[in-house]
Amino acid sequence: MRPICAWESVTDDSILDICFKPDGSQIVVASGNRVLVYSTLDGSLIQPLKGHKDTVYCVCYAKDGRRFASGSADKCVIIWTQKLEGILKYNHNDAIQCLAYNPVTQRLLSCAVTDFGLWSPEQKRVDKTKVNSRITCCSWTNDGLYMALGLFNGTVCIRNKNGEEKVRIERPDAHNSPIWCVAWCPSNTYSFYGPDEILDVLAIADWGQKLSFYQLSGKQIGRDTHLGYDPCFLKWFSHGEFIIVGGSNKQCYLYSKGGVKLEMVGETDTSWVICGDVQPNSNNVVLGCHSGTMKFYQLMMATIHGLYKERYAYRENMTDVIIQHLITEEKVRIKCREAVKKIAIYKERLAVQVADKIVIYEQYTGDICNLSARATTSVPDDLNIHLSDIVSS
Repeated sequence: MRPICAWESVTDDSILDICFKPDGSQIVVASGNRVLVYSTLDGSLIQPLKGHKDTVYCVCYAKDGRRFASGSADKCVIIWTQKLEGILKYNHNDAIQCLAYNPVTQRLLSCAVTDFGLWSPEQKRVDKTKVNSRITCCSWTNDGLYMALGLFNGTVCIRNKNGEEKVRIERPDAHNSPIWCVAWCPSNTYSFYGPDEILDVLAIADWGQKLSFYQLSGKQIGRDTHLGYDPCFLKWFSHGEFIIVGGSNKQCYLYSKGGVKLEMVGETDTSWVICGDVQPNSNNVVLGCHSGTMKFYQLMMATIHGLYKERYAYRENMTDVIIQHLITEEKVRIKCREAVKKIAIYKERLAVQVADKIVIYEQYTGDICNLSARATTSVPDDLNIHLSDIVSS
């Protein structure tokens, strides 16, 4: 993967949240006490929106693209139209922390420090529900039936669409580690080093510097991934195949959906990467920094593959290798569980270069159509040896 910074823009205040319009044409930014709307094409400012009296903490676009919302330290939520007109304002008792539109009903979930509310155009009042800890982040499932609330006390609360609590995820080892990011996977077909399953998967990042995955039932999937920095935002990428995470390390990284660290998306020399979003139906990412810098990246995904006679090997999801017999169309998947850098295939052998080694796989039956493979040896990749020399030796 090769990230290319297409453009960069600088605001007068820190960028605390950022989101794309669903058609990808505009970027909405929370900066200072204003909402700023930019063109995705070149990063030019289309219009600043004034309506809040204090710092704007969060912005969120409805999936249908007809309206978006902003939340501020002034305890107000403002609903804006796609024509950039403010049409409604309502209050909470505390500063607004995060917002999320239901992807099905377009109902808005607004979370303040000590409560959350649900607003829709059909109702005149917004009923509030109290919580026992500061809400830091929120996310809806694809079907709009459940929401996840990340709390400052290190727990995650899963509630139904009416706000009733159904599951509480409490992790003893995460005590006093605030949950800072939650995001439901946009695809319900999920594979975590095993066969595909149909389930809702929630990605969680906390200030214990861990990335974790949970089912809707509250059961953890796999193990925690140690990030090595405090995460500030988390977004699913490429229809749920990857995750991007940015934070206190002044960088944004791409991870596999199993939590494997893959490649750097972008970085800043001056400040934390506070927020980011993925442009719909593209490989483009926008990042917002505490310094007020906004960067737009195009991620160029390289093709990694190899061919020997009727057998073709190629990288998929950056951590898997698919071997395909071109005549019979049989396929086998090798889960390397690390970022695959290079591939070479020859006769009964396959060489895969990962971060710090080269792994050799061999066909362990005499049938050339049998594409099953197993790891046989590892070679340090600092040796001055070409992959084709290894597989042919």
